[in-house]
Amino acid sequence: MRFILIVLLLLGIQLKSQQLLPQPNSISLAEGQFLITPSTKFRVKSNSKQLNEYVSRMVKRMEFKSETFFKSKSLQDTISSHEILIEASENIDTITTATDESYELKVSKNQIHISANTNIGAYRGIETLLQLIQRDNREGPYIKGIIIKDNPRFPWRGLLIDVCRHWIPKHIIKRNIDAMAAVKMNTLHLHLSEDQGFRIESKKFPKLHQLGNNGDYFTQDDIKEIVSYAHARGVRVIPEIDIPGHITSWLVGYPELASVDQDYQIENGFGVFNPSLNPADENTYDFLDTLLTELSGLFPDQYFHIGGDENNGKHWDANKKIQKFKIKNELSTNEELQAYFNLRVHKILQRNGKKMIGWDEILDPKLPKSIAIQSWRGKESMKAAAQQGFGSILSYGFYLDKVNSLQDYYSNDPLPATTTLNKNEQSLILGGEATMWSELVDHTNIESRIWPATLAIAERLWSNPNNCNLKKFYGKVPAVSSSLQEFGLEHLSFQDSKLGLITNNAEFSFSLPFIKALEPLDGYKRHQVLKGTNKYTTTAPFNRLADALYTESFSARNFNKLMIGGCTFQGRCKYKEDIKHWLALWMKSSESFQKITYSSKSLKEIEQLAYNVQELCELAWRKVNSPSELNENENDRAIKLIEAIESLKLEVHFAPLKGIKKIFPKD
Repeated sequence: MRFILIVLLLLGIQLKSQQLLPQPNSISLAEGQFLITPSTKFRVKSNSKQLNEYVSRMVKRMEFKSETFFKSKSLQDTISSHEILIEASENIDTITTATDESYELKVSKNQIHISANTNIGAYRGIETLLQLIQRDNREGPYIKGIIIKDNPRFPWRGLLIDVCRHWIPKHIIKRNIDAMAAVKMNTLHLHLSEDQGFRIESKKFPKLHQLGNNGDYFTQDDIKEIVSYAHARGVRVIPEIDIPGHITSWLVGYPELASVDQDYQIENGFGVFNPSLNPADENTYDFLDTLLTELSGLFPDQYFHIGGDENNGKHWDANKKIQKFKIKNELSTNEELQAYFNLRVHKILQRNGKKMIGWDEILDPKLPKSIAIQSWRGKESMKAAAQQGFGSILSYGFYLDKVNSLQDYYSNDPLPATTTLNKNEQSLILGGEATMWSELVDHTNIESRIWPATLAIAERLWSNPNNCNLKKFYGKVPAVSSSLQEFGLEHLSFQDSKLGLITNNAEFSFSLPFIKALEPLDGYKRHQVLKGTNKYTTTAPFNRLADALYTESFSARNFNKLMIGGCTFQGRCKYKEDIKHWLALWMKSSESFQKITYSSKSLKEIEQLAYNVQELCELAWRKVNSPSELNENENDRAIKLIEAIESLKLEVHFAPLKGIKKIFPKD
């Protein structure tokens, strides 16, 4: 009997630990369980005001998660018989890449004890504790006896949010900071200037924010509020002011900074544009000195991002004075000229106590090794930076706007076991950053592109690779993704509101299985589908079906796994009934979808796909039910339907097609 109880205990701990994300470094079992009751007390042993505030928020969140109303929500000064104790040896006021974020969490019958060397480590332990709460006990909510020892793999675990191409307001930024902290991400990178908008107030150069956007920007008080909010949750905020390219919005108010004298208007399209700051004019550096000094004062973090990407040099080539400047300074290429520019900018930032970080293009051996490189062009450039002695972070493969599968993001390890970097070079790989560029998102759907995809990146940047398991990760995603809604995120609920608007409030509930089996095109293929007057711009509405879809269809993924796992359709099918269920569901729901296509031009474009899916699923159901039921003509018809579906020029694709193709293999 005792053996059976131990097995059940192990199973219970294992099942619950699978919901922990990111996966802790070490988990071991302990006896007993801690019951969460109204009499539970909370105590903090630390001199950190910030930790006290974090624990106070934890108490409120624990009430919600455990469905328990605590008699006393205030923090206790004395030991209690049934308590949650949070302890931190040191208070860290400024988070850096050297900050100790490790913690230990012990759960016994009468006490939960989180101990950490710093308040930041305690924050991380608190988030793990909140994920451990269970309510499947007749005695009430509880946390099983457990010992967790945990620390991050990489010190830089970031999320970039582009607020320029489409404006993302403050309240959305703040609730995503909460979500980041919940999964132990620690760096928010705000992309604040672009050809399409300058999104931060400058009191020194007010025409930047007055003329350089459509009226939406962060005031300096907004920035202070965001920085303070993030700091209270153990998240750093790094600003990016992109120079010397991507600066069309600057030139609307300050055309004298340009390399070419012309009229400038804010861009509403997307791509690489020619305007660039004039690196041969001393007034440029005077302007940057004043601006960067002003903005540096708003962001306490040690790093300041200067962008530096995609400067095509065409306006530099067109300026005779710049060409003479290159000759005078023995600069033979535009790359060397940009390196000169970066050195001048570095001195400005250094004088303001900042470390410079930029995209791949700023990498140059003349720059001091204190700068960091953010790699967007490939892992080879990240490796090259480390081999030259520069700190580096990976964003290549973490582009959220490409709406890749979670598996793709999860497989993108900054330091795979096959790395050829030596130990010293490996230590210069600081981590990575998910990047949410906003060409194809606005405030209505950005969170559906950030989450749950960023969960994959969060786990890979925190967890030991030996503890990373793709199958277990997918098993954790639904529960963890759902739990993020406590902060007000709309990554799951957005679909109903979007569909209500797109369908003009038509009845779409019967069509949902078909809709949920669709995925938006990945990469940047959506830009290729819409051309001419219909192409995407900063003013184009996101009112198409692709905008209402989740980035990955979990129903399609599960179906495709069934197809891989056990069907030959030569008389044997391990998951026959499950497969038939999905095929029947899509057959019926695609038929329902056809009835609502009248309500929207966007839906009308999908009508032929729905027709084809309905017929294909019917043929597939019949073949799975009885392989001999279909004659040769019907089998050929199914293959032609598959080809027809694949040939449709749409912004969406029917994700289960990958599995259905296995039912009708070509000879």
